[in-house]
Amino acid sequence: MKKLKNEQGSATIEFLAMVPLVLLILMIFVQFLVAGYAVMVAQSAVNEAAKVYSTSGDMGEANTAASTVLSNAGGNLNFNGVVESGRNGNNFTLTLNVDLRLIFIPEKYTGSLPNISFARSINGRVIGVMD
Repeated sequence: MKKLKNEQGSATIEFLAMVPLVLLILMIFVQFLVAGYAVMVAQSAVNEAAKVYSTSGDMGEANTAASTVLSNAGGNLNFNGVVESGRNGNNFTLTLNVDLRLIFIPEKYTGSLPNISFARSINGRVIGVMD
C-alpha cells in the first residue's frame, strides 16, 4: 500500500467534520442561556405577584400580575399558576409554577416539545386589608 504524501484538502475535511460538533455545543450553550433567563423571569413574576398579594390579599390579582410578567417575557414559558403554599398570621409564602419549553429539539423526534417544570417561591407579609 502506497502512502500519500500530498495532504492537500485535509484541512477542509477536518473542518467539515468539526462543524456539526461546534453547532451542537453552541445549541446547548444557548439553551442554558434561555433556561437562566427563564429562572430570572420566573423570580421576577413571583416577586410581582407577592407585591400585589401583600397589598390586596387577592390571589386572582396576584395570578394576573405573574401571568402578565411571564407573557411579556417571551413564548418559551408556560404559566401554571401562583399558589399560596404557606400562611402564618400576616406572613405568607407564594409559589409560582412554570414550564420551560426546550427550543432545539425538533417535535418530529419527540412527538411534542419537552418541558422542564420548575417553581419559584417567595416569602412576604400582608400589609393590606385581609378578610
